[in-house]
Order: sequence, then C-alpha cells, then structure tokens
Amino acid sequence: MIVGVTGPNGRLGSWLIRAGCVPMKADITKPDEVAKSIAEINPDAIINCAAWTDVDGAELKENLEEVLAVNLKGPRILRQLFDGQLIHISTGYVFDGKDGPYDEDAEPNPINWYGWSKWGGECSVMVKEPSLIIRTLELFGPTTNSDFVRYIRDMTELGADIELHETLYLTPTYIPFLAEALLEAVDRKLATMGGILNLAGTLTISRYEWGRKIAEHFGHDPDLIKPTSEINGVAPRPLRGGLNVDRAIALGLPVKSPLDGLIALSEWEDARKGKVAS
Repeated sequence: MIVGVTGPNGRLGSWLIRAGCVPMKADITKPDEVAKSIAEINPDAIINCAAWTDVDGAELKENLEEVLAVNLKGPRILRQLFDGQLIHISTGYVFDGKDGPYDEDAEPNPINWYGWSKWGGECSVMVKEPSLIIRTLELFGPTTNSDFVRYIRDMTELGADIELHETLYLTPTYIPFLAEALLEAVDRKLATMGGILNLAGTLTISRYEWGRKIAEHFGHDPDLIKPTSEINGVAPRPLRGGLNVDRAIALGLPVKSPLDGLIALSEWEDARKGKVAS
C-alpha cells in the first residue's frame, strides 16, 4: 500500500516518512501542485500532516489568511482531488477546555484562531468519503526540532527554575507511537468507517505535573518546576483540555502512556549516541 504524506518535513510527517510513507512535495493550498503529486505517486491513502501549528502566531491579523489557507482551504483541496483514504490530522484545540478530556462525540467550541481553523479543516474533509479525522495533542519525540520535553529536560539539567501552569491540562503524545497507530488505522482502512478518532497518549495531566515527570525521568530535580496560574502567549488556551482515547483502545490500536514515550525517547537517544560514538 502506498501512503502519501503531506507536510513530510514536520515532526509527525518526517517520522511517517521514516516508517515507509511517501512524501508529497506539494503546497496543499495549490490545487495544481496537489493534483501533480497525487498523479506522480498514485497513493492508496494520504495522511495530511500539513498544518499551521503556531498557536500564538495564528492570533496575529497579518497571519490569519495563511492560517486559514493551510488549515482549512488545503484540506478541502486534498479531499476534492483525492478519491482514496484521507486521514486528516487535527487537534484537541477544537475544544474550549471547560470539561475535558474530550471524547469523539464532544461538541467542538474553539476559543482561538488556531482551533477555529483546524475545526474548519475537519468540516472541509468530512464532505467526502472515505475520510477519517484524527485528533491528537502535545506531540513530543525523536525529531531535530525542540519541543516541550526537551526544553524541560535541558533547563532542569542546568538547574533553572521553570514556572508551569497547574490548571492547564493536556494529553502528551509520543510521535512514533502516534505514527504506528496511524499506519495501523490506514492498513485496517478505518477511514471507510468515517468520523473522528482520538489518537493521543493515555494520560491527561496538567502542564505542571507533566513538567515534574519529565524532570524526574531525566534524573533532575522536579522541585525546579514551580506552579503558576499565569499563561504565557497571545492565544487563549483550553484549560481543562485533553483527549479521551477509549475508542482507540477499544479498536485495539497501539495507544500508550506518555510515560512510556519518555522511556522510548531515552532509548532512541541512547541508541543514536551509540551510533555516533561508533
């Protein structure tokens, strides 16, 4: 089976390419480029990882046109031009964060432009079958880009204090676990079922507690993590957020704890160091 991936240079997209998927080198906001890429690789399925993911940047007026183009217009173009399985990656930011973690039947109510644009992308994709919306949240893992886990690890290694919000909840998701579950969903043709599926970690936790667990895992002092009620950033955040993955578990998909993700990340980094040393 040929699985095309848009956004192949991103954190999730690049890992899917490592797993054997085929990069679609097309700007998804340009129909001609999308049509050409589809014709070139002739995919059985496409996983749409292309997205504007800068939550705070999406709030800026000068960025809004591009945000909507990538997160809303692009998915619509993909769905119009491709007749096979389309797996569209979305986010828990489509919710307002008043009563999470949220299951697949919860009613979206975004509170920032990033969330609105991603919900619009979901609606654009669902107008044609076979389509499956995958909601995920708080990705971390073995990529070249920095992320929250690496930030906490590096800062606590230096002995620096870090303030983290104690009532902002999230569901951390290890990228290779997510990629594995996505490819199984494609292989089992779950897009023919349609609808929405949450694929994330099995633990919803406050950012403060997650920071402490990261510090502990890497052998640093968790008391360097200090609780705060202040949120940095322009965009409002869904506080009581997170995603419920009971449906994915019932389907037998390989969703795992973010704590298992920390262990896997350390193993990957140790193996990589060993290759470099040899």
